[in-house]
Amino acid sequence: MPTRSTWQDVMITPDNGVNRSNRSRPEKNMGEERMRARRIMASSSSPAPPSKRASNMAPPPPSPPWEVVLLLAQTLDPKTLAKACCVSKSWYSAMSSDRLWRPICLSHYPSSLHLVATDPALSARRLFALLRASSQRRHRNPSIPRISLRHLIFAVDIFQRDAPVLSLAKPGEELCGHHGGVFRFEAAVNDGDASLEVGEVVKIGWTVVMKGWRGAFAMMDRVGKGRAVGGDGLWFSEGLPSPGCCSASMGGGLEAELGLEFSDDGDGDEEAGRRRVARMSMGLMSIADWRYVGVDDGLLYLQHFLLPNNI
Repeated sequence: MPTRSTWQDVMITPDNGVNRSNRSRPEKNMGEERMRARRIMASSSSPAPPSKRASNMAPPPPSPPWEVVLLLAQTLDPKTLAKACCVSKSWYSAMSSDRLWRPICLSHYPSSLHLVATDPALSARRLFALLRASSQRRHRNPSIPRISLRHLIFAVDIFQRDAPVLSLAKPGEELCGHHGGVFRFEAAVNDGDASLEVGEVVKIGWTVVMKGWRGAFAMMDRVGKGRAVGGDGLWFSEGLPSPGCCSASMGGGLEAELGLEFSDDGDGDEEAGRRRVARMSMGLMSIADWRYVGVDDGLLYLQHFLLPNNI
């Protein structure tokens, strides 16, 4: 039988089963209360279900009926109507109808009525886009040449009776330009022996060379007596080929012109019909209106032959 001290030891021992069960009851109740409080707080802070949130929001405004949209579409200009076709698939289907585009097409291009008759499957919107693009392509801004005079060298060789009379090679930036911005340039001839027999056949070669020997184009390869200009010079001209894909037989509508101006200081043997060449002029002329083309137009023409691959 245990003594009194033994029973006291049992009562105060922490590992005693009876004593531990008595102390764990309030701790267990406190843990359950904490868990219940956490569940209540979590449920109060969680968002409302989608159905409840949707019920609190204002409904979206109703879409206008298609009849109203199509009535408004009839008052739109072609550019705005084309933008409306990009809103969605349903808008594209509605805004691309021939009922909307046929009046626009006929008002701008009445001949489109006959074009539609040749191909009924062609939509009025597509036909209007093709005709509008063709008009804009005609009035597009001119191209800017990729070469300039500083990239070019003008070389001229003149023969008479199979003997060289004059040879000249001038960089483009050293030539004297003509006023008005036209493709016509002048150069002084400093060779005192450059004289011609007036009235005799002359062979002239004029070549434009790209610096760095990237390309060359013969502007003139002419044999003839030339045209007298008031007794003070001779004028030579020759047609030029068309640029690009056109054949040379069609003609480019341009002519290369080269003029020789004689000296009036008494140099040369005038009794023998010889005159000294003092100045030379070179130009590019349009045969449509017999005017010199602009510098940019002349450079664009040369660019077709000097840079055939656009390198």
